[in-house]
Amino acid sequence: MKRMNNNKLKIVNGDVIKYIAIIPMLLGHTISSLVEHDILESNTFLIVLQALAIFAAPIFFFSITEGYKYTRSKKKYALRLLIFAIITQIPFALNSFGTLFTVEAILNLNVFFTLLAGLISIIVWESKYPAVARIIGIIIIDGLTVLFGSEWMIFGVPIILGLHIFSEKPRVRFIWFAMCILLSQYICWGMNLYTFISPGFISGTIAAIISYLFITTFYNGQRGKHPVFSKWFFYIVYPLHFVLIYLIIIMITA
Repeated sequence: MKRMNNNKLKIVNGDVIKYIAIIPMLLGHTISSLVEHDILESNTFLIVLQALAIFAAPIFFFSITEGYKYTRSKKKYALRLLIFAIITQIPFALNSFGTLFTVEAILNLNVFFTLLAGLISIIVWESKYPAVARIIGIIIIDGLTVLFGSEWMIFGVPIILGLHIFSEKPRVRFIWFAMCILLSQYICWGMNLYTFISPGFISGTIAAIISYLFITTFYNGQRGKHPVFSKWFFYIVYPLHFVLIYLIIIMITA
């Protein structure tokens, strides 16, 4: 009976979940950029709104595990992520640093690189190499995300890999996910006792957990009605929203 009730809740396909994720992502990234460029003065309310962008991350991390399972060509999938990671880096760097000609533009990579690293880690994990070689390979991949400052850095790959490895063990998967989120938010918001009661830590952690529960509760395992359109829409909208934010900042500060 419980299983039947759970199935009744799974009413949302993968594309709809991603469309929902875009809203807090756009809002959070826009506010973060306006605060970083001193156009808005940071306050508790804005910090909470910024942290809401984290709602999108678990959804896109989860989409990598789904993409791995259903893609016809893992090489083409990885190449597609790489191409859009490079494309996205241009408006991402301009939005963050105002120029491409700085070391920070290379050592602060956008989340597409993290998604790519996560996909490669799954491929390595599922390979036929000895366990030790696979673990070392994944550590190297994760280390590269730290070296190049890819978003979510050390935690992106473990989260994606955990969602994949523990897909049939929901309790373990949730514990693994929650631990990664708590540690990442603790590091992000200060690493001191005050961090645990700071607005950013609390709202970011809650947003990520709600996102995870939203996926695991309502996702029905199906793609949308227009998979080709949706696929390219999500690839394009991410770099495009950084372009729009950059143009907004230029217009305001001109």
